[in-house]
Amino acid sequence: MGASRKLLESHAPADPGASSYRRAPSWEDVEELLDRLMATGATIPTALAPTTRIASYHRGRRLMLESSTGSKWVDIQSIRACWETFERLGCIRRQDVLDPGRCSAFMIALFRQVPGVAEQIGEDRCLVLPT
Repeated sequence: MGASRKLLESHAPADPGASSYRRAPSWEDVEELLDRLMATGATIPTALAPTTRIASYHRGRRLMLESSTGSKWVDIQSIRACWETFERLGCIRRQDVLDPGRCSAFMIALFRQVPGVAEQIGEDRCLVLPT
């Protein structure tokens, strides 16, 4: 049998009013997370830049990522396309969300924070949507 696999709970902040997350995460959850990250200025630690943050956000249009490696505009449609890939596959790795936008480290770091998303640890680390 292959290596054992372990699911880790989402890295998203827990909602103290909810006993558990009961519905599948949606695109609306991603938009709410983007709103919150922009409002708080919280960092989004990526594999390439641990201090990445959203410097500017035009809801529905684009956002600017800022880190020690520079800044970059990312189209919201690119994020949505990656989220749709995640929904279609149910489990994603960085190589699954290289296009569009070429921001796979950010996509993984962002989606990891969406309530209900889990991380599968093992030989092949990936993010998983609940089934």
